[in-house]
Amino acid sequence: MNRKMLVAGSLLALTGCAGNVDAPGAGGTDDPDELETAPGPLRAGDVIAYAAETSHPYAGGWKQAITSPGATFVRVHFNDFSLAKGDYVTVSSPDGAQSFRYEDRGPNGDGDVWAFAIDGDTAIVELHSSTGGGHGFSIADIGHGTVALAPVPVTSGEATPHSVSLERRPGGGTPDIVCATEGRENIACHDLNDQQRPVARLLFRRDAGMYLCTGWLIDGANDNTLITNNHCISTQTETTSLEARFGYQYTDCSGTTIANGQPFAGSTLLKTNSRTRTRSGGGLDYTLIQLTGDSAKNPQTTWGKLIPTTAAPSVGDHINFIQHPGGRPKQIGYWRDAAHTLRCQIDAIDRTYSGTRSGSQIGYSCDSEGGSSGSPIIDAVSGNVVGLHHLADVDWFNCRNGGTEMSAICADAGSLISCVDE
Repeated sequence: MNRKMLVAGSLLALTGCAGNVDAPGAGGTDDPDELETAPGPLRAGDVIAYAAETSHPYAGGWKQAITSPGATFVRVHFNDFSLAKGDYVTVSSPDGAQSFRYEDRGPNGDGDVWAFAIDGDTAIVELHSSTGGGHGFSIADIGHGTVALAPVPVTSGEATPHSVSLERRPGGGTPDIVCATEGRENIACHDLNDQQRPVARLLFRRDAGMYLCTGWLIDGANDNTLITNNHCISTQTETTSLEARFGYQYTDCSGTTIANGQPFAGSTLLKTNSRTRTRSGGGLDYTLIQLTGDSAKNPQTTWGKLIPTTAAPSVGDHINFIQHPGGRPKQIGYWRDAAHTLRCQIDAIDRTYSGTRSGSQIGYSCDSEGGSSGSPIIDAVSGNVVGLHHLADVDWFNCRNGGTEMSAICADAGSLISCVDE
């Protein structure tokens, strides 16, 4: 180990960073040869084969328990979903506490339906029809959860109950880090309703896995536009599998009662920009998605939206870091320590972290975790969004997270999002 690494390790130990660092952090290099692969979202389960189907056409009702032994949650994936007018399918928990309804050709009208997650290892699928006559559906695979999505209380200053730490990456870009002592709190500890309501937990399929991130409704040209990281969702297939759950949080600061939330399905991938630079493009790590919605059930009408700003943040500006760490109920990075003496704030501006676009990044020593990717970094005074969180361990002299400045995203996204210039 060389002298630089020894010095970096000593400084990191003094700042109280959790975990071990294997190599110097990103520090701001613009050398394309030093670019690393993008961090991945938090894996929450596997996609496994499952064979079941109705008759085609069906001649009345159909019911089956879809069980995946040991699963923490089950997501049923329907193919060729097509029902007669007036018929519908419910996907429910055995006790009926969770139940979701699907009809016609599914939320996107294409027969490809990822049902919302049912906690536990069993989902009850029931086709409600008295006469039949529709095509029906098949089930070729399901999502088998390996990370518990059911709520677990978190007390500020204590270790997070079922947090999932991801391996640190040499050169920075680790997707989770806790600086000093745990400072995050349940969102109900702060009266920030307008800021927190548009933030959702994201659960989606990528290849053979189920993954978790955070996203939020953003003011844009299309109704129900949601933004998250490119390293979370970057394809239409991932978008179609998306469950964006709003209101997944405790109603009280102590974390005893969970609120009634509302899930929405992903619809259309609007635009994406890679996490790392490729010649003159990429490096902003964002994706814009349109969620399903209509006049009766509309994400933005119910949950509101956040406003991005092109205004440049300043070092020392206080921030609110609203997130779904580990897929748990919504929390906020408001304090940097358990004693609530250090406020979350902007610590660096116009940086270049881990191959991102030159000068596009902000740094902040406010706790994050796997699953926090895609969270808004909100200016505490204006309530507008100044950054999109996506990296951690970005500075080998300091324990620091990193986000893309919204001014850069606003410029790249153009008319797709509406940004204010304060």
